[in-house]
Amino acid sequence: MSKLEVFQLLLQDNPDLFTTQGLSSLLHDCICLKYPKRHKFTYPSLLNQQVYLSLANLGDGSNEDEEILRRILSDPKGWCLDAPAEVKEGAKFYDNMGKMFGPSFGTDLFLYRTVRDNIQQLQKNLGISGVRVINISVRDRLFSYPTVEDQLITLDEDRLTLQQAVPEIINYFISLVQMQPAYKLFLVDEKEQKNSASVTAVENAASKTVIAEVYTESYNWELT
Repeated sequence: MSKLEVFQLLLQDNPDLFTTQGLSSLLHDCICLKYPKRHKFTYPSLLNQQVYLSLANLGDGSNEDEEILRRILSDPKGWCLDAPAEVKEGAKFYDNMGKMFGPSFGTDLFLYRTVRDNIQQLQKNLGISGVRVINISVRDRLFSYPTVEDQLITLDEDRLTLQQAVPEIINYFISLVQMQPAYKLFLVDEKEQKNSASVTAVENAASKTVIAEVYTESYNWELT
């Protein structure tokens, strides 16, 4: 199946394929391929194995990676017997992981990482942003800010977008923690030790910060 045919099918599933959210959803669907009955697919065409293999540049017999894949599938434990020592050592790791996640874990990971790399290259070629704007509500205060989209790469212009958003995110955070009942502020060091911090310290940190996020799951933690 050609790449053109594949993308035509995926576009029929979702006309917003070539957007930040569209590519992110595509990769998320790829991760969930093992759970077809428990996941609602944005791109049901992926359930056709030829479509998925084509995204990994496999399936037409012309790619050298197919020989690696064939060997893994035919002999999961012995495929790397003639490989260098460091490859054999890595294979032990995947063999152990396979015992936890199933015998096809190594193959699934190989395929997904190949698909992800290809999608990320497509994202870069088309100049599709790797960040999206999320909307949150904490302590009844609404806010929107850019965040890195999972599994996509961050373009140069994305880094600037993220850095420019830092002051507004810091101001939002400070407004939240000062609401009554006020939260205590801490800086956490590399040893995960908490040190009391002032609002001024948080504001000063913003000048050296390149990315900031508000973790909304923390808003109802117990005060300490």
